[in-house]
Amino acid sequence: MKRNILLSLLGLTALSFSSLYAAPSGEVLFDAKCAVCHVKVRPNDISTLVGPPAMGVMRHVKMQYSTKEDALAFMQSYVMKPERNKAVCSPQSIKRFGVMPSQKGVVTEEELRLINSWMYENVMLPQSRQGQQQNKQCKQQKKSAKSSPFLISSGLPHMTMMIKKNWDNPTLALTSEQKDKLLMVRKTTISGVKSLKPQIMQLEKQIKKMTMSGQAVTQINSRVDALALLKAKISKVHINCIHESKNILTKEQVKFLLGR
Repeated sequence: MKRNILLSLLGLTALSFSSLYAAPSGEVLFDAKCAVCHVKVRPNDISTLVGPPAMGVMRHVKMQYSTKEDALAFMQSYVMKPERNKAVCSPQSIKRFGVMPSQKGVVTEEELRLINSWMYENVMLPQSRQGQQQNKQCKQQKKSAKSSPFLISSGLPHMTMMIKKNWDNPTLALTSEQKDKLLMVRKTTISGVKSLKPQIMQLEKQIKKMTMSGQAVTQINSRVDALALLKAKISKVHINCIHESKNILTKEQVKFLLGR
């Protein structure tokens, strides 16, 4: 009897010590190392925010990355080495809060893995706001599809965005030299698109208005011809971006990005 009691006490003692020194959970680590800047839920008074709320961060991450594996790889890379061109939050958020400082030395790789996994599984918008966000995304996608400035609106990859999503992905393994060259391609592409897209949108608006108001077809057709030329130019910018990006990447890297 005494022996059984002693064994029970030893078992309870061992359990107490194992509980005391058990690794902290992802939520405990988040509260200790992240919550000072990233609150879990967006408060009513947003003037108190130091950084974007965690639920907003996760919404943007999941919008950009369709799989948990890719999302966690991005989060692990970004937190340790944040860069503006890698950020997934809105431009307004970055303008307000800036790019977050690197958390090297603040959190270990293993702690960060626990935090990221917990965030991915548990930090999310309330159901009512999720519905609102999904409706908003659907409307934006429909609007984008209707007003594409390119001659070929689907089927061609958005190389700059795909590369941005995987900038520090160890599977893609971009070299410093490749990154420098790809940044130049991205800069040229964005500059070319920005210079032409407003003209295209304006012409489309004019053509729709003139057509519905019953103006002469000859006047409308001249604008259609101008629109076709602009769309051809901006499509060439898009195709050139794909071509130059593929020339910088290895065959294996291209296969990884295109999923082939």
